[in-house]
Amino acid sequence: MIDVRTLAAAVLGVALGILFIAAPETIIQVQTAGRLPQDRRGRYGEDGVSEGERNEESADDGSTVPARWRRLVQLVGVALILGGGYFAWTLV
Repeated sequence: MIDVRTLAAAVLGVALGILFIAAPETIIQVQTAGRLPQDRRGRYGEDGVSEGERNEESADDGSTVPARWRRLVQLVGVALILGGGYFAWTLV
């Protein structure tokens, strides 16, 4: 019989890993409550990045998230997939 907790760990690990790899910017914004550290300027009540403003470390896709952060989140996604794969392998 399959252990439900191990199966859940495998499925959640792989699913979260795929999410981390596919949408790293969303993960970063969720973890920083929608605001990035470089967004913390301006007057009280003003949100977001002003038009045309970008981070120098960002990729050329117009993103405000530094490429280093995206790569780190994607590496965590790979680790989650490997962990989920390990749990799936122990079920066999």
